[in-house]
Amino acid sequence: MKYVYVLTSSDTDYYYEQFFLSLASMRLYNPDAEVIALIDERTKQNLTGKRSGYEKLVSETKIINVPDIYSQKEASRWIKTTIPHYVSGEFFFIDCDTIISEMLENRFPAGINIGAILDTHVTLDAHHHKKYFQDEDIAAGFDSSLKTNIRYNGGLIYCRSDSPAVAFYEKWHSLWKEGLKKGCSQDMPSLNQANYEMGNIITELDGKWNCQISHNGINFLHSAKIIHYYATSLLLLASPYKLASSDVLLSIRETGEISAEISELLRNPLSAFENNTRIVSDIYILDVFDSPMFKLLVWLRDFHNFTYKIINGTLRFLVNILKKNEMYNKRKLRDGK
Repeated sequence: MKYVYVLTSSDTDYYYEQFFLSLASMRLYNPDAEVIALIDERTKQNLTGKRSGYEKLVSETKIINVPDIYSQKEASRWIKTTIPHYVSGEFFFIDCDTIISEMLENRFPAGINIGAILDTHVTLDAHHHKKYFQDEDIAAGFDSSLKTNIRYNGGLIYCRSDSPAVAFYEKWHSLWKEGLKKGCSQDMPSLNQANYEMGNIITELDGKWNCQISHNGINFLHSAKIIHYYATSLLLLASPYKLASSDVLLSIRETGEISAEISELLRNPLSAFENNTRIVSDIYILDVFDSPMFKLLVWLRDFHNFTYKIINGTLRFLVNILKKNEMYNKRKLRDGK
């Protein structure tokens, strides 16, 4: 089995640091794994000095000539959807924002040509972004989210080296380019559209292979092989996962190495959470968390703290009045008045 990473990065982002951290965790638990890094030419030019430590952790680096018309983000998708052009045989693609938590050696059943995990571990009807996905598909000219109840996450993908898998990637890449023309640079819409058009060629894998801890991944954490810690919908919030913290990534950027403190976290990845962490499952509270109102409050607290305090104080006052009124009504009911 080959393990494949795709990296496009500049010194203004933290993609390299995420990549390096994931590689370090891979080598900790899989010292003999064949790890291949696919890197575009523009990124390779800035992987020097403190950004070159990855070279000791990969088995092979392949420099990909991506057409100049694509941005850094688009270049990442361009490479990701053409992996079989550069990697032969059985492989497992792994996103950079991941932590490997144990030995990955596994033999998937022969009937699996492409394997992936449901996005946020739920079917589309239970997904908090169902409408967003449908709107995104319509804009791109796709309809998989309108006709199926499946939405796979593209962060980890198993691929067998037979013709169905190769044909799938060809379809995926073609659809991604079609979507891009209509303003959709993401790869998940085209991934799921390709799966739909090819008669659901993707087989759902156990959630332990892509434990998405930000959404619904708690059921798979105890047996997680790969922890996927990033979620774009939580950009305003600090991650409860210590290995996703800005302090960890900044340490790697400043030193180019994995510190003793980070190494200790990597040795205990299933418990690397902040002390102040809560699990929320109430559907009404989750609905509030996903609302623009909640995101606005978080933004105000970070950037306009005075305004936030005024709003928060006013709401606290109103809640106290409501509580007192509720207690008064309960006493009247109890006393029969």
